[in-house]
Amino acid sequence: MTNNKSRCLLGIAGGSGSGKTTFARRLIEGCAHSGVDGQIFSLDSYYRPLDNLSFEERKDYNFDHPDAVDIQLILKHLGNLCAGHAIEQPVYDFKIHTRDQKTIIQKPTRLIVIEGLYALYFPELLNMYDYKLFVSTGIATTVLRRMERDLEERGRDVEGARHQILSTVLPMYETYVKPTQKNAHFSINWDGEEVPDKATQGIVRMLRDFFH
Repeated sequence: MTNNKSRCLLGIAGGSGSGKTTFARRLIEGCAHSGVDGQIFSLDSYYRPLDNLSFEERKDYNFDHPDAVDIQLILKHLGNLCAGHAIEQPVYDFKIHTRDQKTIIQKPTRLIVIEGLYALYFPELLNMYDYKLFVSTGIATTVLRRMERDLEERGRDVEGARHQILSTVLPMYETYVKPTQKNAHFSINWDGEEVPDKATQGIVRMLRDFFH
């Protein structure tokens, strides 16, 4: 049966440090080899601006709660991409914990991989997807990855990263993120450093077949 759809939206959710972004990149690369252009639409770019708060208040802000995400702007930008229009995507500066003044132009592609903690949380997003995927990773692995990222990329010290993990990251995962696994078409278990090749190849084949 021939599929006439010109665009495919794949949602990827999972806990912080689960490997969502890395897995999304592998899918984009795999599909590119089959002639399907794609892009990652990261929900991390769509945290709400916190310019009204002091730096110390922004440091303590709960970025792991779904209310931290600007869902209305996400829906607007995804709608524009699906309609064939370019968008000015915000850039979030995690070292100062608010949006940067600059934006990035993103053009429409046939494959759009939406990845983030709450990619499978909002009903409006769930209704847009062609496929939904959840990346499940052991708690020890996710904590180590999160600590490494926060220290190297997001300007936090060890105590600050540890406090955030215990006070917001883990509780919010159990309360809000983990339950969204039931919304997924596919769940991938990923522990360790190596990207699960079989799962990657299987999803790439599925996405390739979507356009044929």
